[in-house]
Amino acid sequence: MNALPPYTIARYGVYAALAMAVAAAWLGTRAGYPFDQALMRAIFTFVLVTTVAFGAEAIVLTSPPRPQPPPPADHQSDDTDQPDE
Repeated sequence: MNALPPYTIARYGVYAALAMAVAAAWLGTRAGYPFDQALMRAIFTFVLVTTVAFGAEAIVLTSPPRPQPPPPADHQSDDTDQPDE
């Protein structure tokens, strides 16, 4: 079992992609690009980052679980092994 709930990376990846798309559109218009070109750049950024996020989520979800550590051994002292002098 993985430590993360399913789709955690994808959810935050989509949020990051949305923030990056808004920033790309805003910075594109500030740099003098026409609005339609800045919007296309923002859409491309959103699709690219979302694809990376879902790819990372797929890797995490399909990875094999970590092996469980062996249970601790029961160390009970037994006085019969070594006789008292």
